[in-house]
Amino acid sequence: MKPPVRHALVRGAIAVALASSALAVTPWTAAAAENRPPSQPAGADLATGSAACAGAEDPTYVRWAPTLSAVLRDPDGDRVRAQFEVSWTDDAGSPQVRTVETTARSSGSTFSWTVPSDVPVFTDVSWRVRAGDGTGWGPWSSDGEGRSCAFVYDDAAPAKPSVSSPEYPEDHEWHDGVGRYGTFTVDSTSDDTVSYLYSFQGEGTRTVKPAEPGGPVVLNYLPQSAGVPRLTVQAIDRAGNASAPYEYLFRVSEGRTPVAAWQLADAAGSTEAAADAGGRPATAGDGVGFGADGPSRTAVTGAAELDGTAAAYLTTGARATDPSKAFAVSAWVRPDSLTADMTALSQGGDAAAFGLGTHDGAWSFTLGDSVVRGGVPEVGEWAQLTGVHDPVAGTLRLYVNGRSVGSAGVTAPSAAGNLQIGRSAGDAGHNWHGALADVRVWDRVVVAAEAVALGKRGTASEGYWALDEAAGGSSPERDGGLPLALGGDARVYRTDGSCDPGTDPDCVPAPYPIVGAGHLSLDGDGDFAAADGPVVDTGDSFSLSAHVRIDSAAQDRPMTVLSLPGEEGSVAAVRYSGATQQWQVTLTDSGGEKTTLTADDMWASPDYDHHLSLVYDDGADEILLYADGQVSARASYRPGWTAKTGIEVGRSRVDGGWGEYLQGAVDEVHVHAGALTADQVVFLRSGSTDV
Repeated sequence: MKPPVRHALVRGAIAVALASSALAVTPWTAAAAENRPPSQPAGADLATGSAACAGAEDPTYVRWAPTLSAVLRDPDGDRVRAQFEVSWTDDAGSPQVRTVETTARSSGSTFSWTVPSDVPVFTDVSWRVRAGDGTGWGPWSSDGEGRSCAFVYDDAAPAKPSVSSPEYPEDHEWHDGVGRYGTFTVDSTSDDTVSYLYSFQGEGTRTVKPAEPGGPVVLNYLPQSAGVPRLTVQAIDRAGNASAPYEYLFRVSEGRTPVAAWQLADAAGSTEAAADAGGRPATAGDGVGFGADGPSRTAVTGAAELDGTAAAYLTTGARATDPSKAFAVSAWVRPDSLTADMTALSQGGDAAAFGLGTHDGAWSFTLGDSVVRGGVPEVGEWAQLTGVHDPVAGTLRLYVNGRSVGSAGVTAPSAAGNLQIGRSAGDAGHNWHGALADVRVWDRVVVAAEAVALGKRGTASEGYWALDEAAGGSSPERDGGLPLALGGDARVYRTDGSCDPGTDPDCVPAPYPIVGAGHLSLDGDGDFAAADGPVVDTGDSFSLSAHVRIDSAAQDRPMTVLSLPGEEGSVAAVRYSGATQQWQVTLTDSGGEKTTLTADDMWASPDYDHHLSLVYDDGADEILLYADGQVSARASYRPGWTAKTGIEVGRSRVDGGWGEYLQGAVDEVHVHAGALTADQVVFLRSGSTDV
């Protein structure tokens, strides 16, 4: 415990002592009759360190000898000097006074003084100030209706605080879990603790104040991942002294699995959906058919199709979760019509407690009277929706394809009613027209990383050409797909090692292959390579990647590395701008409108090896250009075209014909269905053939 603050100042005795020990004041003379004394310092212009002047009833606590400051003025505009005075009563009961006079400064200036080092700790110290103009002194700041300031010098840190939690005790057991809030009570044995500094591992430092000094506080924490996080806490006293930190370690397990789930991957002809969690199958109405395909590049193996009629729904006849508490719902959804609002999942009685679906042309999640909208549904396109109610934070959040599209504040809705799949509870309308799959319900918060995982769609190689060999005028695709046919004078270059400058001084070695044993060599005069049949569906997420080396002899003209041809032009092209020597992506819609992204921060150096990736993320409606493993340009984009197309290497459609022929080398061409991640792009840049 700290030593108690000694409130020993006897105000009457101090006043007498100050009166008897005051410095002699220059008397006002007839010669100075026209001179007005300096003004009394205003309380608002006095400060103890960075704190405003506080009286003896509530002194300022400081952790080191403070600097006192005051703004002093003279009504005649004369230069003034300050006289500061501090006073206290020592342990023997004797008054102690210390004074100082400063040099003169302009009226209205700020004057300051750091109190002497013999000011004792844990003692009430008063101070006041007055101004002098060389002729006389004005009144003290404490005179009349003025005030005397007070402080207590406290250099002792409070005791280390304690921490406890019923949900996550500091033991060696693993406790549930991700998405479940824990409460942590922080307390102090020091009665002058006025705040706590705390930080959970991976988060910033925050401050919280108890209801009264020395009291406890309760912290809420939502674990975002399994592991052993750390809570670090310090107690802060009135003077700003910090205790030694307390580090509280606790173990967090994986989050609880769904309380109810239906894959909706049942066999064609089924009349109900088997339960994957919760034990209650969902009975299907006549407007539901099973056996449809689920979203590609996911672990979802099947789906149910609903025809949008009043019979297009499934119901369990029971409540799945209490929507007044923490919960989350998710589903893969594919709308086949957007002419009216539709509900994929809901629960409620006379009115829907919550609903997940579409509203006014956007994805939506509702809870009671609250609604979150975001993202744009597309007919025939799969999307993953996750809605989360967090009553501790008081928020409703919607994720679309793993990305948060918005949040809203909420009040607790009714908890009554049964779960409905494919229609709205309450009015039993807004039936779904399209497909639904992988419906899940949790009785906890689903955190952001989990929502990302739910909406993740993998990638699949649709073409890989190593360009290490050629036979019969083409270079093969690794998995037996369409080869790249060589056009013009294009050839696959391979070094045979016959030229050794070390033994033959007249030998001039050819350029080395970019990756592996060879690369595609193009002279810029009608050379190219192409796969004539469909390689990738541009209506879904896709990625194009290649290594490239631009010939410095052609560095001033535009050239295309990769393109996806269309009837009127190239649907997409990864190209080099000779005017700026930068990498670009050009996208052309069905009406001929072009969108261009430029890698502004990446120099396209000729005669150097570079790696480029174009990534179209259909779920996020975004185009990204990676240059040498880094995102160098990105933009929101929704294509006005859908085409299953081949691929061109070294040229693109220009003004109705072919052009922008590349002079240089291209290697390791990859085409993927799906959006490559940043890590996958880095792997391809390193020469990896599988991502």
